[in-house]
Amino acid sequence: MSKRSALIIGGLSAAMVVSVAATGASAAPTPAPAKQNNAACPATPGVTPTTVNYGYISSRTGPAANTFSGAEEAARLRIAQENAKGGVNGRKIIMKGYDDQTSPTTQVSVVQQAIGNDSFGVSTATSTVSGYPTLKDQGIPVTGFNAQAFGQDRNAFGVTGPTLPPNIGGLGLIQKMQNLGVSKIANVNHSSAGATASGNSTSAAIKLVPGITESLRIADSPQGAHDATSEALRIKNTGSDGLIYVGFVEGGVSLAQALAQQGVKLKGMSITGLSDPAQLKTTGTALDGAIGQGAGTVPVGVNNPAVRTYANGMKAAGLNPYSTYAPIGYLGADLFIRGLKEAGPCPTRQKFIDNLRKVTNYTGGGLVPDKVKYTPGLTPNGDPISCGWYLTAKGNQLIPDAKATCGATYVDTATGKVVFQGHN
Repeated sequence: MSKRSALIIGGLSAAMVVSVAATGASAAPTPAPAKQNNAACPATPGVTPTTVNYGYISSRTGPAANTFSGAEEAARLRIAQENAKGGVNGRKIIMKGYDDQTSPTTQVSVVQQAIGNDSFGVSTATSTVSGYPTLKDQGIPVTGFNAQAFGQDRNAFGVTGPTLPPNIGGLGLIQKMQNLGVSKIANVNHSSAGATASGNSTSAAIKLVPGITESLRIADSPQGAHDATSEALRIKNTGSDGLIYVGFVEGGVSLAQALAQQGVKLKGMSITGLSDPAQLKTTGTALDGAIGQGAGTVPVGVNNPAVRTYANGMKAAGLNPYSTYAPIGYLGADLFIRGLKEAGPCPTRQKFIDNLRKVTNYTGGGLVPDKVKYTPGLTPNGDPISCGWYLTAKGNQLIPDAKATCGATYVDTATGKVVFQGHN
């Protein structure tokens, strides 16, 4: 282009600018978003123009205290992270913790306290289930994990998917044990309603896997750490070469140590809740090869952004990110936040429940190994997740698998019919 041409074009451009300025015309500015007027929202329990009340129910004391340690603190961390960004729709979340003491009567009492303190919604991390009917009757949103309510009550949302009906069992862990060479499984759970239901489901599912049998069923193992010598002897005397233990992790560790003392070397051993490397430091080689599952989240140590955010936040706060139910506490708060966002600028409990019930892609930002959907499916509250992430004990380390194990098969344990086949 010649200098003359460039000058002409430049002159025209300048003339057009002068002309626009002279006529007062200008490009329309992008309108600023309207500021939410929270004061105009109808009154609703637990909500003010600037705050939302949130209750957290867990077992800070009692037999389950060690199992659920860190859950409430992790929830506080997640709430603090959200409040630091301004809260949800201009409202800060005010969290209050409640200790159910692993007691059914105390849980009913603290649920009533939470309601009396105007909690908009609650999260739970507990093995006690007596308070859920009251929460359901009052239409209070619940997020968390560990009770049948999360598979059947419309107001309850499990952070890792719904709990399954007693007649539905998963084959994934049994098949994994079989791949380790196990043919005779000792199926043990401690004496609680949830653990017994899980053990009964496993018992029925074992019968559906050719080449593997249930050699021993113990449904009343003591809760927590205990002298497990008699249980170990029963496992030894039945010729069991595998163990599935469901209960507080201390009970599983006690049993593994007793088996080692009796000279029993199993081909496969699964201990629910085995997720903290600290659990291996005083057990010698008793847990070598044991499979841990945590509570259904992606294990700490897996390199993904959500795990790093969670783990780094916990460490910065002086908390243990490896605690089995700490990620569940974090996710309970995260899902409560998601429900508030789904409920819109003027939230009500009913909006929270109705709108979160439409969500089909919850992953806690990547802390859950599969997408959770809350629309009806295999259970009224959705389908189980298809993926789990195992760890294996080696020395004083718990080493996560390279990737999640997906494609879980769920069957009707009465008929053997496959009722849900997860994706790979």
